[in-house]
Amino acid sequence: MLKPIGVLKRALSLTALLVTALVVLMAQSTIIAASAKPLKIVSNEYPPFYSHLLADYGVVSHLAHEALKRANHTITHDFYPFSRAVLLTKAGYADGIIGIWYRKSREEWVAYSLPLLSVQVVFLKRVDRDIDFEKLSDLSQYSIGVGRGYANPEEFDEAGLKTEEGSSDSENLKKLYLGRMDLILISKDVADFLIEQSAIDFRGEFEVIGEPLSLELFHFGISKNRADHQVIIEQFNQALNEMKQDGSVLKILEQHGFEANPYWLQELKQSPRN
Repeated sequence: MLKPIGVLKRALSLTALLVTALVVLMAQSTIIAASAKPLKIVSNEYPPFYSHLLADYGVVSHLAHEALKRANHTITHDFYPFSRAVLLTKAGYADGIIGIWYRKSREEWVAYSLPLLSVQVVFLKRVDRDIDFEKLSDLSQYSIGVGRGYANPEEFDEAGLKTEEGSSDSENLKKLYLGRMDLILISKDVADFLIEQSAIDFRGEFEVIGEPLSLELFHFGISKNRADHQVIIEQFNQALNEMKQDGSVLKILEQHGFEANPYWLQELKQSPRN
């Protein structure tokens, strides 16, 4: 016959096991429920790479959307100014962000995917301005437009140059045209797109000076407010690798005219299709 103390100990042990099992089931249910909801994805307008006005929201969005679809995730994708898209992702109101460039400081709030595309960052000036440089310090007298919240090249930030933030590259391009900025820091592809699409005839008004300041990589990022952020990134990366192997990446690049993108030229050369 069991003593009362032994019965009590056994009852307590059984209760502890039941509570543990309940906690595990609740956690699993939370993850399953979360994965059943569409992921709330955000980005800024950054044509020709991603924009709500482009087919399939642009090449970077198309790659990200397809990878998430293959990983069995449904999504919504909304567009905001970049600084707001970042704040939404940081705070967990958005689950993920498309087009984020890697910076170590951002690892505090976002988990990065494998790269989606590369982009060259350049200085742009008006053709009628006599501006040139050999080193960044030569530009200390000039006002330089940058995107609000954008990650500028490290070398540029360290130079301590005079900068003025704009809400978008389109805004900065207009300010450059009006002479309210001396230079702007911008992606070469973005500049070409905006010049071609602008209601103002910008053609022949601007030129790049110097060599590209940096080569950046677009990533998909998941907010670390999500407990399953690493799981989603691993699923995304696996799907992207499968797309690379089965030719889907190249097909999407060709569809958007980016088959000569430097990052993917190297990646697809190193990883031939099966």
